[in-house]
Amino acid sequence: MFFRDCREWEWLPRRFDPQRTLGTPRSIAALLGSNPRAIADDVWAKLLWAGLNLRRGDLPETNRGHFHPVDLVRAVTLTWLFSGQRSDEIARLRVGCVRRQHDGTAIAGDSDRVLARNVVCLLDVPTHKTGTSFTKPVDPILGHGIDAWQALRPPQPSFIDRRTGERVDLLCAIRARKVSTSYINNTVIPMLCRKAGVPSADVRGNITSRRARSTIAGRLRRPWANVRSSLISETSVRASHSGSRWPCRFR
Repeated sequence: MFFRDCREWEWLPRRFDPQRTLGTPRSIAALLGSNPRAIADDVWAKLLWAGLNLRRGDLPETNRGHFHPVDLVRAVTLTWLFSGQRSDEIARLRVGCVRRQHDGTAIAGDSDRVLARNVVCLLDVPTHKTGTSFTKPVDPILGHGIDAWQALRPPQPSFIDRRTGERVDLLCAIRARKVSTSYINNTVIPMLCRKAGVPSADVRGNITSRRARSTIAGRLRRPWANVRSSLISETSVRASHSGSRWPCRFR
């Protein structure tokens, strides 16, 4: 910008083009871009199995026993495996974030009505770093896991949402303490890796909470070229990205 102004003010000759002279070489620009570190299919399948078969004995234990109830850990684990959300968004989910509906009709989670067979499970995602809060469809398994913990969740004090500043009832809270944003990386993922019998790192680095987003986004976008545009749109929504260009980088 400085050199452009100098040219406009005739301090520099017009033959000097800052964009051309100071531009990034093509060889370097070709190396720039996202590098999604998706988890290998076989490892991801084992992590899914471990999350779906999580038991109390799999939880890490301290001298005083288990700090988090197994239903809370299972809810966090299933949300990480099936939602494709950031760890910060998972830790900031509110009570009542899961709901169900069929053709616009609200359906209770434990309903035995015929409509409940084809019900759509919806997850309310709080405000995140790239946009405002939104609602998206998720796997019913995730909804059942959250409902199970929500039914057992003891009353907790309200917490201040660090992004919006409002006082809310956080879903992932116990003993008047909210679940940390690092809980998935430090506790859930090592626990799943031990149960699944897979290493906590691969050729692309450590398995982290963010890599689940890359894995889910890549799986949504892989097949069926005839529905590519709809997959890209769905991937953007599931990954909490506002633009449709972001999922195109997952190839």
